[in-house]
Parts: sequence; C-alpha cells; structure tokens
Amino acid sequence: MRNRTYGATRTLLAAGAAVGLLVSGCSSGDSGGDSSKVTLVVQNGIGEGAALLNAYADLNKQFEAAHPGVTIKFVTKSFDDQVSTAKLQLSGPNPPDVTQTNQGYQALGTFAKAGLLTNLDSYAQKYGWSSRQSSKLLELNGHFSADGVQMGQGPLWGISVTNAWIGLLMNMDIAGRLGISAPPKTFAELEQDLATAKQKGTVPFQFGSANGEMAAWLLTELILAKGGPDAVNDLVLHRNNPTFKSPTVTWAVQTMRTWAANGYFTPDYTAYKTDEVLGNFAAGKGLFGLGGSWLMPLPGSPDQTKNMKMVVLPSVSGDGPNAVAAGDMPWTIPAHSKHHDLAAEYIDFLASEKAADAFLATGNMPSFAPADLDAQLGKANLTGPSADAIKNGLSVINEGSPVPYVDWSAPDLYDAIKSGFESMANGSMSVDAYESHLEDAYGPYVSSLK
Repeated sequence: MRNRTYGATRTLLAAGAAVGLLVSGCSSGDSGGDSSKVTLVVQNGIGEGAALLNAYADLNKQFEAAHPGVTIKFVTKSFDDQVSTAKLQLSGPNPPDVTQTNQGYQALGTFAKAGLLTNLDSYAQKYGWSSRQSSKLLELNGHFSADGVQMGQGPLWGISVTNAWIGLLMNMDIAGRLGISAPPKTFAELEQDLATAKQKGTVPFQFGSANGEMAAWLLTELILAKGGPDAVNDLVLHRNNPTFKSPTVTWAVQTMRTWAANGYFTPDYTAYKTDEVLGNFAAGKGLFGLGGSWLMPLPGSPDQTKNMKMVVLPSVSGDGPNAVAAGDMPWTIPAHSKHHDLAAEYIDFLASEKAADAFLATGNMPSFAPADLDAQLGKANLTGPSADAIKNGLSVINEGSPVPYVDWSAPDLYDAIKSGFESMANGSMSVDAYESHLEDAYGPYVSSLK
C-alpha cells in the first residue's frame, strides 16, 4: 500500500525510518543472553499512515503486556523504501522477525520462489485465519504458488490485517460553489465536473507524481473504469493473453495525457509527493483527488473535513461499485527469522477481533467489519472521508468487485509506470511509446513463466 504523513508526526516517522536503516542489519535475537527476554523486530512499510501507526503502537503495547519479557522493536519505513530494500533484507542472515511484504509477482511471488519467506499454512490452521477473512482476500493478498508462477493459489505466505482501497476524494463545499450537487455517477459526469472546475479557476484534480504511486493508482483505476474488473484481473493474473498494448490501456493512458494537457492536474504536479497532495486537498485547494483508505483521516480537524467525501471513482458504464481494493501489505515471516512461532503469534494478534476494533477506532478499515459497524464509527467519531473510507470500502469488497493494483503483475512494472509517466504526461513520450514501455516491463516476464 502507498501512504504519506503530516505535521509533527513526520519528524517522528523520519526518525523511525532512520532506525529502520540501522536495525536492518542487526540481529533480532534474544537480548542480554537471557532466553526469557526476546526482542521481536517488526518492520512495516506504512511510514506515511500516521493514524494506522498510532493503532499499531497501542497494539504493540498490548502484546508486550501479554508477553512478559518480549519487546517489540517496531521499525517504520516508507512504502518505497520497504519495497526497494526488501530483497536485500530478506536475503541476509538477520532480517526482521516479522515484516510487511508487498503483494504481487514483483514481491511476494518472487520471494516465495526464492525461499525467503515462511510457509504459513500450519499457523493459519492453528489460529483459524481462514475463518476471519474471505477466501477472496486471502487468495489476493497472501497465496502464491511456491514456484512464483500463480498468484492466488498455493501456500499462504502472508496475511493482511487491514483492508485498503483507492477512492475518489471530493470537496463538497467547492462542488457547491461550482454548482455541482453530488458525486459523479459515471465517468462522463466526472470529466464534466473536471472541466467545470477548470473553467471556474479551481484546481480540478489534486495530483502528484514525484514518488510514482499516484500514477500507478490512477492508471489502474482508469483501466478498471474503461474495461471493468476483468481488464485489471487479466493483466495481474496473466489470463487471456494479457498485454498493455490493448484498446483499454490506450484509453487509460490517453485519458491521463488529456487530463494533464487540459490542466486538470495540480500545477507543477511533478514536484508533489502524496502527502503534499493530500495536504493541499484537505486545505481546500482542489475539487477532486485520489486517496488511499489507510491515509485517513485527512489532515485538519473533523469540522474542516466533514464536507469532504471519499467515493468510488465512477466507471464509463456506470457499473459498480468497483475499485482498487485489497488488504494492506500482508505481514510475513522471513525464512531467516529467529522467532518463527512468536512471530506467528504476533501476526495472529494483529488479525484478531480486538485488533480490528483498534484499527477501526483510528479510522482504518479492518480485515473484517464488526456487526455494529455504524455504532463503532460513531464511537470513534469518524465522519466525512474517514467514515466513507470504511463504509464505501467494505461496500466494494462485499458488494462490488475489488481488483488488485496493476503494478503487482510484473516485478519491474511499478518502476516502469513511474519512470515514464512524466514524459508521457507532458507529451515528450507518445501514448503508444508509453504503452510499449509498460509492455517491455510486463510481456517478457509473463512469457518467462510459461
């Protein structure tokens, strides 16, 4: 999952990231030679999700209290740092005891094939994890064939404890001033609203490409909007002769190019990272934006954001609700972890109903919803986009069609999306050349699996 953070928390998280760099090469073994004292090194890649980190901080204290002698060393990295350093860490003799691993062929599949992760089937059976989450989510987030060829099948290598999805953010106060009364129900309505905002001097779509993740989000959402769930699933699951040289992908890339050319994106969007984009949106500087549910609440007070919404980005056909939606990065146990059983017990705690309540209380969507969802939302004082992030996200998962991120489909695809986006958007790279750039990162890899 991809996230950012704000304000004073940024300083603390930056320090956490620095610690992460230091401990990545350190032992997670027993401390002080006393076998009753254990330091469990747990590494996450959610360094920009302040509210979610607050929930983990509280849960870690609870786990320590229930396990005298155990200390949780919680190492925080940004998503990009976590992804870029994962292979090196997992290959070394002293990886974290528990770590988040990104889904897809480029991470989970590659590491499972290389023997760098622990098969969790026995722990899943022991703790009953399959009874807590839908088989669809477990398959999408944690199952992979041992040869790294087939996503969604084979052993369980990881389990997500929070769900995450990408939604369309909308400022209803700005919408009202523009004469727009409701969120768009079709893609044509969305583009009309973007044009209206531009004509009236409002930033239509808060966007930033400095760190690449928003480009990957938008590409996936647009492929979904045009081609429906099968268009994304076929690419990610390598079905039905998939290719990025298709009419649906052409439409998606051309749409991004057109939005950039029409001035719908934030001025100087190439300079902005995700946290800065969301800060701008929360400050009332745009009609629409893209946001991940794990990034809620938006910065600012509930009163400032109460008239903002998080809804499903509409499809061309009007069908739905469909969205990029999956678990947050699953928790895995490195093969070289020094505390496999304790690590599994920690993951089981994070996947418990008690932990789900803690995630919900901080505005995050747990892996399963409590029966009294509305009461829990009210108890947590969640309003506006924070409440939408949970209710609409669960609606996608339970009633619509959640799809994975398209960059999960090949190890080098995320970097390809990121590296070529700005040239494509400013017109120095043609739409066709950008599609070829993506296909070069995708097609040979898919062929190599056959």
